[in-house]
Amino acid sequence: MSAALDVARVDGVFTIERFATEIDRLNAASRRPNAFSSAAFLESYALRNEYHVPGSGERLFLVRERGRVIGCAPMRLSAERVTPSLGPLAVCASRLDFLASADTEQLQFLCAPEDEARVSAAVIGHLCEREPGWGLLELVGQPPGGALHRAVHAMTGRRFWARDIEVQPFTEVPLIWSDLKDYFRSLTKHMRSNVGRQARRLYATGQTELVLARGGVEVNAWFDAYCDLDARSWKGGTESSIARSPRRVRLYREIAQGRAGFDPSFVGVILDGVLVAGLLVGSNETASRERHGAWCLEMAYDRSRADLGPGQLLLLLAVGEALARRDGFLNFLQNFAYYKHRWGAAALNVVNLQLLRRFSLHDGRARVGDLRHWWLARKEAKAAKGAASVVAALSPEPTKEHPEPSAAVPGAALGVDWAHARRLTAAAFAASGSGSGLRVLDRAAARSYLPFDLE
Repeated sequence: MSAALDVARVDGVFTIERFATEIDRLNAASRRPNAFSSAAFLESYALRNEYHVPGSGERLFLVRERGRVIGCAPMRLSAERVTPSLGPLAVCASRLDFLASADTEQLQFLCAPEDEARVSAAVIGHLCEREPGWGLLELVGQPPGGALHRAVHAMTGRRFWARDIEVQPFTEVPLIWSDLKDYFRSLTKHMRSNVGRQARRLYATGQTELVLARGGVEVNAWFDAYCDLDARSWKGGTESSIARSPRRVRLYREIAQGRAGFDPSFVGVILDGVLVAGLLVGSNETASRERHGAWCLEMAYDRSRADLGPGQLLLLLAVGEALARRDGFLNFLQNFAYYKHRWGAAALNVVNLQLLRRFSLHDGRARVGDLRHWWLARKEAKAAKGAASVVAALSPEPTKEHPEPSAAVPGAALGVDWAHARRLTAAAFAASGSGSGLRVLDRAAARSYLPFDLE
């Protein structure tokens, strides 16, 4: 008979550094080592993310068996508004989440595969029996039927109830090909034709160079140029922008510097001396030599060059570099799954898993929300029946005569400071140095690297 598991809580952001060795050991031993669960990333996230004040609510739940730590759950307790604000007044209630719950992927409680079921049950049981200060426990991005999913739903009863919230799947390319040319041949004929055609248009427009940077010094050299590019992309001024918060910029600079649990790499497209497309990628190759993958973290391209398809070239380059590192997968995170499927990405279906304490404020809000969603869905279904034929008549499918409009916007209309963008690109080249972590492919070198003809 196995020994009973003991769960203990330690609080504060600096407990992550204190237990960093245990966190990284358990992450490396887990079913799928995840750079978002590394001690370095958790600490950077806790100190730099824009949603919380450092030192407010960080919790590590450590699971021990006979005194040895066999599991760890990095969590955060925070206050959330549960009713509309009435002037300066608002009713708030406490919730528990993963410590690093935003812009991350498939977080889990850290443990070896054989311990998943009992560690999950022990932590969830502890939270329900010995941590009374929350009304909602939410675990984002959980695969249905997994150990955490089962443990949470097992608590449904007189005191708690569980539900799954549907969200967009993660998408991931399993890297089973020998090289980039082999991968490219696996894409559909139409996709191959489109990527090659757009790339030839790009090269015909002006002097084009491809940047492949790897390592903290080389990738950080391109960070300022990337932030300027982000402002010239569709993300500029939106909640998707890397500049949506100074704290977010600092977090991603630490990632680019290789100080936040990722081995960073960067792929970029230069047109006439200006960075017009860029993609920041993070791998866990160093931390997990035998089982590592990569995540596409931030991507942007200049809106005025959208018609040249630079984003497609970025993704192709990212796959090529991941294959060169022998990563097991390249993860595209969430959203736009229909497009990422064209790149051979499989959908990883997940739900946001919630456990609610009955008769809490979160419980009341959830039930009112469910009732409202039911009523709106019923109302929309009735309206859709009568409007279907009208919508079809007014919104015909795109044809050769009525193609989809180009997303390109002239640079002059955007007020782009091309001289500034060119200076930042030149500064990035200068700061990158001439080490082995930077490769710049001119047209001749690109002909050898790319899996299609540029002429």
